[in-house]
Amino acid sequence: METSDATDVVIVGAGPVGLTLACDLARRDVRVRIVDRAAAYQVGTRARGIRARTQEVFEDLGVRNRLVEHAESPLPTRFYDADGNVVREAVMYDAPAVPGAPYPGSLMVGQQFTEAALRERLESVGVRVELGGELVELAQDRDQVTAFVRFGERHEEIRGRFLVGCDGGGSTVRKRVGISFLGETWERQQMLFGNLRVEGLDDSAAHMWAKGPGGMLTLAPMPKSDTWFFTAPLPPEGGPSSSVSVEAFAEIFAQRVGLPGVRFFDPVYLSVYQVNIRMVDRYRDGRVFLAGDAAHVHTPAGGQGMNTGVQDAYNLGWKLARVLRGAPELLLDTYEEERLPIAEHVLASTTARGRFWAGADTARVSERIVGTFQGKDPFSDVSQLSITYRGSSLARDLDETIGVRAGDRAPDAHCVDPATEERVRLFDLFRGTHFTLLVFGSRPASDADQDLCGDVRVHRILASGLPHCDNENALIDPTGEVHERYGVEGDGLVLIRPDGYVALAGSEWDGASVSDYFRHLLREVEHGRW
Repeated sequence: METSDATDVVIVGAGPVGLTLACDLARRDVRVRIVDRAAAYQVGTRARGIRARTQEVFEDLGVRNRLVEHAESPLPTRFYDADGNVVREAVMYDAPAVPGAPYPGSLMVGQQFTEAALRERLESVGVRVELGGELVELAQDRDQVTAFVRFGERHEEIRGRFLVGCDGGGSTVRKRVGISFLGETWERQQMLFGNLRVEGLDDSAAHMWAKGPGGMLTLAPMPKSDTWFFTAPLPPEGGPSSSVSVEAFAEIFAQRVGLPGVRFFDPVYLSVYQVNIRMVDRYRDGRVFLAGDAAHVHTPAGGQGMNTGVQDAYNLGWKLARVLRGAPELLLDTYEEERLPIAEHVLASTTARGRFWAGADTARVSERIVGTFQGKDPFSDVSQLSITYRGSSLARDLDETIGVRAGDRAPDAHCVDPATEERVRLFDLFRGTHFTLLVFGSRPASDADQDLCGDVRVHRILASGLPHCDNENALIDPTGEVHERYGVEGDGLVLIRPDGYVALAGSEWDGASVSDYFRHLLREVEHGRW
C-alpha cells in the first residue's frame, strides 16, 4: 500500500460534476486530486442539454466558448402521430430572451465534449484526471480523510483535508459513509439510451413519436459526433431483447414506429436507464461531501440532472476554498442548507413533468414538451436561472428598498467605462474567485476589510451625468440598464458572492456594512451557526 503526500481535496468521479468542482478549486490554488474508476474516458451524448445557468457557470470557468465549438446547430423537432403524420414542428431549445441572462437557450453538446473541455481547462492549471482509480474504502478523523484507492494491482492511500463524492447514482462514497438514498425505483419504467449511426431518416430535423405507452421515442442527429441520439421507453414487461444491442434498438423502433427503410449500425454506446427517484437526507458526513447524481437522481424530463450537479459543485467550490484558507468549517454546512431544497424541488418537478409528458396524444404531448423549453413549463424553470438562496444563512438584506434580494442570482447588464468609453459587462466583472461589491450612487462606499473579507472588488455604478473621481473604479450606466436589472432607483449596495449570488443588498448602509456582514457570520459561527 502506497501512501501519497497529503492534498487539500480528493474528488471521486470525473464526470461533469467532479470536473467542474476540480476546475473551480484548482483555479483558487487548492490542491486537488480527481480519480475515476473508468479505465478510459467515456464517449457518447448522454447528458446533452447545457441550460442557461450552467452556461454562465462554464463561462466563469473559461470553458463555454470551447463548448460552443462542439454545440449542435439548432434543428427543428418533428412530432409524429400514430399514423406517421407530422403534427408539430418546432425548434425547442431556442428560448425567448430573459432580462439579465446572456444565454436564455440551451447548448446541445455531447457529454464527451463537455468533459473534454473541462479536462482541458483542468490540465491548463496543472491537474489531470487519474483514470482506473477505484475507491475501495475511506476513513476520516477530525483533521483529514483517507481514501483507499486501487489502481489495478497497485493500492494507494490518498489523504486530503476533504473528500467529495461525484461518483454517480451508485456512489461508493455515499455507501461508505452510510448516507441514506431515500426514494423509490420505478421498476416498470426503463428507457433505452444510446448513440449510433442511422440511415433512412432525414437528418435536417430531430424526430419524436408518441405512439405507445411511457413517453416519446426520440431520434436526434448529432453531426458533431457523426451519430444519432436515441431514446425510447421500454414496455413495462421489459425490452424486446435480453441484451442491450443494436438489434434491440432496431426492434423497439420497429414495434413503436414501424417506419421501413431505417437502419441502425455502428453503436458508440448503448444502455438501459432505470428510472429512480431518490435523494440523500444529508449532503455531508464530517469531511466527506456528495454532489450531483451521488446526492440526487430523478427522471430525465427537462434535462436537469447534469445541470443540477454542476450547480452543486459551483456552490461548494468557493466555500471549500475559503475554509482551506482559514474560514470556519461551519461555512460548509451552508452547502447542504442551500442545495438540499433545490434537489427536493428538482425531484418533485421532474417527476411531475415526466408524468405530464407521458401519453399517446402527440399534439398534446408535443405542446407540453415544446412549452417546457420555451419558458412555459408549469412545474419549474428548466433554465435554472430562477434558482434562489433567499433565506440562507449567507443572505442578508439591509432593507427592502431595492429590487434584488440577498440570495438571488445577480443578473448581467452593460455599463460604460468612462476612461475608455468601452462597454463593460457585469459578468466580466464577476468572473473569477472574488466577491464583487456594486455601489450605486455617489454615497461613500462601504469599506471592505480585506483581512476579514478576503478579495472584494469594488465598482461604483453611476447614472449618466453624476460626477466621479478619477481614482475610483466608476462605471456609467447610460441607459439605466444596470439600475433596472437590480431594481435600484437611487443609492444601492449589492455584494455578490464568488458563485454569482447576492450576499448583501439594500440602499441604507454605513462605512462598515460589508465588514459587518462578514463579522456577523463569524459571530454566528461562535454560537454554533454560520
